[in-house]
Amino acid sequence: PKILRFIAVTAERMEDMFKKLVAFGTAATMMMAMGVTTFAAEGDSTTLVTKLYKNDKFDASAPDSNLSMGDAAVEDTTYVEQADGTYKVTINLKESFKAYGMTGYLTNVQIDANGDGQYDATEYKLTYNESGKAVVGVTFNSPTVPTEATKYDASFKTNVSIMPASEGDFIIFPTVVTE
Repeated sequence: PKILRFIAVTAERMEDMFKKLVAFGTAATMMMAMGVTTFAAEGDSTTLVTKLYKNDKFDASAPDSNLSMGDAAVEDTTYVEQADGTYKVTINLKESFKAYGMTGYLTNVQIDANGDGQYDATEYKLTYNESGKAVVGVTFNSPTVPTEATKYDASFKTNVSIMPASEGDFIIFPTVVTE
C-alpha cells in the first residue's frame, strides 16, 4: 500500500509539473509573439518586390508578362512607418541596366503618388546618381502599406540609345524580399 500511495503521489506531482511547464511555455510564446509586433514598429524598414510594366498592361494572372524595358532598372521598394501613421515609400532603381545588349538608365521619372491622375512633383522626391543623369530612387508618403499588387502610374524615359519616353506602371507586390 505504501508503494502504491508513493506512485499515486508521484504521478500527481508529475501531472502538476507538466501543467506548470505547459503554462510557462504558453506564456513565453505569447510574450515572444507580442515582442514581434513591438519590434516591427515605427522606423523598421520592409523591402518588397517591385516591377515596372508597360502602361496599363499589368495582368495579375501573368505577372512576368508585359514588363517595360525599364523593368531591368527596378531593384525593389522599401517602406518605413512614420510617427504619424503614414508610410515613407521608396522605389529603388539601379544606376544602369542592360536592355537588348545596350546599357541604359531611367530618367525623367514622374509618378502619380496619390492616385489622382496627376504627376505632381510636390508629391514625390527623386534621387539621382552622382552624374545627375539617372534616377536611382523615387520617394513619397502613402497613407497605407502595399497589401496587394499596388499600382502607381508613372511616366519615364528609358535612356537606351534613341528610345522615346514611355508611360508605365510601378507595381509593388506584397512579397517581402528576403536575403
